[in-house]
Amino acid sequence: ADAPAAPAAPVEPLELKLSKIGDIAELEAMSLDRLKAALMFLGVKCGGTLEQRAERLWNLKGVKKEDIDPKLLAKPSKKRKRDGEDG
Repeated sequence: ADAPAAPAAPVEPLELKLSKIGDIAELEAMSLDRLKAALMFLGVKCGGTLEQRAERLWNLKGVKKEDIDPKLLAKPSKKRKRDGEDG
């Protein structure tokens, strides 16, 4: 049987060269999914409005991946927790 129309393809992490972005308006001109892909690529939270996503990305311009504030990092996808492992 034919499946109902599938929702848009899942967003794949995709690098965005923030060094080439001149101002936050350029980020806000992109699609929600493009910003989400860039945030996913960096491993940071990718929800929120277009403005929130653009601001989050803009604040990471020039920040090395290993220097990103842990508060911004996406929580690892919840798999089965191992005994004795703190979350």
